[in-house]
Amino acid sequence: MSPSSKKSKGTLPFVIIGLVLVAVTVAVVLMSRPGGTNSPAGPARQNTAQNPVQQQQTRAPQPGAPNPWAKGGASATVTIEEFSDFQCPACGNLAPGLRRVAGEYGDRVRLVFRNFPLQMHKYAFQAARAAEAAGLQGKFWEMHDILYERQKEWTDSMEPRVQFESYATRLGLDVQRFKADMERQDLADRIRADMTRGNSLNVRGTPTIYLNGRELMPGKLVTEDDLRREVGAALTSSGR
Repeated sequence: MSPSSKKSKGTLPFVIIGLVLVAVTVAVVLMSRPGGTNSPAGPARQNTAQNPVQQQQTRAPQPGAPNPWAKGGASATVTIEEFSDFQCPACGNLAPGLRRVAGEYGDRVRLVFRNFPLQMHKYAFQAARAAEAAGLQGKFWEMHDILYERQKEWTDSMEPRVQFESYATRLGLDVQRFKADMERQDLADRIRADMTRGNSLNVRGTPTIYLNGRELMPGKLVTEDDLRREVGAALTSSGR
């Protein structure tokens, strides 16, 4: 065998290895180009990068409890919808003003009450149950008023149900029926339906007031004067 033949055979493995390396390099380059099979910028990811999907949650307003507690004209020009918590001091302060404003305008204004007991208030849900139970005997608004007027009394109690039962007695209710009704699941469901409506409207605190579907003074406490002014403006604009 000639020296040149030995040299060719000696370098052949290196040539093969070189060719393999070139082939691998070419493959890697092709795979890394946009649109390549394993490319981070392949078709699906390009679509995501160029057309990001906005995960925006839009919640349609929920109806709340059916046949909500309301006073005033059924076809009133102005509807005041209040989201309230019986243990909320600000709600208690606003309650008389709401009552006066609604009374002044009579059937031209409809006041709708929505339960929105806050988690921070230990007895708020029980108080809402008491109002709903009184409502089954035709005394919702009377219990509503007592709960706010005597708020500190039952809020400071170790067992507020004792106070609730005494209020039921004062209102002439069948107390045994009242106690049983406070445990009814359908009444708890009514309260939760109002809460769901409030959450769908982004209610964050109490009291929150809506006038003809528009939140009044978002982030601020509505006063009796605010209510009177806004209701008067709404009636004036409607020619009523």
